[in-house]
Amino acid sequence: MRLSLNLRAALSAALLALLVPISQAQAQDCVKFQDLNHCGIGAAKVSATEKGVRIDVPQATGKDGVAIHLPSAAAWTAEIVSDGAQRNLFTAVAEGEPVSTTTVDSQADRTTYSATFTGSGENTTYSVIAYYNGRLQAAVGGVRSGEQGAVGMMIPGGNWTPSCRPRTQTYDACLSSCYANGYSNCNYCSTPCRPYVGFGNAAANSACFWTLAVAEPAVRLPNGQIVRADRIVLHEEVSGPSNYPYLSFNRIDLQTTARSTVITAESVTPAGK
Repeated sequence: MRLSLNLRAALSAALLALLVPISQAQAQDCVKFQDLNHCGIGAAKVSATEKGVRIDVPQATGKDGVAIHLPSAAAWTAEIVSDGAQRNLFTAVAEGEPVSTTTVDSQADRTTYSATFTGSGENTTYSVIAYYNGRLQAAVGGVRSGEQGAVGMMIPGGNWTPSCRPRTQTYDACLSSCYANGYSNCNYCSTPCRPYVGFGNAAANSACFWTLAVAEPAVRLPNGQIVRADRIVLHEEVSGPSNYPYLSFNRIDLQTTARSTVITAESVTPAGK
């Protein structure tokens, strides 16, 4: 189903500074991985490796990356590895129109998460839901589309030791951080985190959501609450099904400031399944 003209205009204006038109994608061969075509955006070079699809960008502008072409999809998930501090912008696209984004900004000691949605036009809001070991920890609603939803953070001392080393840290940097935070065990530095991202439609109310792995041991929610978490969901809040403008999506764009990124795993749930 196509976006209404009003929604299309509002979304285009909101995302104009973030998105690179498809016409700017390099005229290069695409790489197939998991039966999906991966094509470079901007100046990015895409290549096949033993581990998956590698994306190299010449400069950290945040405009270059990869377009992942999907069949008509209800859900998409991926494991994406990139070292060092970086800013990743993921965009879900339906019939050539951007319908939702999430931004993951990773620094040495924290990661910020935000999202945009379009189900209720300019007044769209979303909820931030935190999980740890599969159990709900907390949820906060009413976050305005485009505003920061959560901050992954280290918690000095106590029992909230990370379970893995954030990809923004080298092994030595991780040990330094571990000692500085007063953790009793630094063995987690030997286990690099496996970043996970997913996007999909919620079958119950035709809303959309992003699922993101959290490398730090805790997150700070928009209301100031700090909870232990290893996964967060950014879930669109839609006032009614008549406001929902799309039923599936057929592309995910990743634009990144990381000089090198590897997609190591992907899966797709077709629409209607």
